[in-house]
Amino acid sequence: MTKIKAKQIVPTLISSLFALCTFITLSASAGLYGAEVQQEADTNDPDIERIQVTGERPRIYFRREMIKAEDNFYDLYNKLTLNEDFKVRCEKVFRPGSHIKSRVCKPNFTKTVRAAMHAESIAEMASTSYNQEVDFRIKKMQEKHYKAMEKTVNSNPQLKKLLLSFHSKRQELLDSKVLESDDD
Repeated sequence: MTKIKAKQIVPTLISSLFALCTFITLSASAGLYGAEVQQEADTNDPDIERIQVTGERPRIYFRREMIKAEDNFYDLYNKLTLNEDFKVRCEKVFRPGSHIKSRVCKPNFTKTVRAAMHAESIAEMASTSYNQEVDFRIKKMQEKHYKAMEKTVNSNPQLKKLLLSFHSKRQELLDSKVLESDDD
């Protein structure tokens, strides 16, 4: 690389800048005309190969979009609902018997019901009757929760819009899974 003396730096930079500007201007003006000529040549020449590229989004993209839509919906729902038991929290929890976490969104009453039912021992917690009672109480609260959620969604157009957005994002994720399985 050549060294430029201190006296020559400014004139060299100016001439380089001028040359660069001229090049950019000429290539831009030639590009417009050149594109028209190239396009005309493409339509007249049948021997030219055409390559079409079709992009696909990975399934993780649709999953992230669905999670964002779900979070937006529950954030607004939690602001609008007054009953603390009906507020929904989403978290990642370990699957039973696994080290893999999965996302679960549950209303607060599921924890409240489990906490309210104190078991005397681990054996009692593992019993079928204890689990049936917990499931019964949760199901009873779920019915009330769904009615309250439906009322809140119907009374708030923005919340309804977020619910529809979440539903469409969820459907896109499901469709991407179907398309992926069709390719196999």
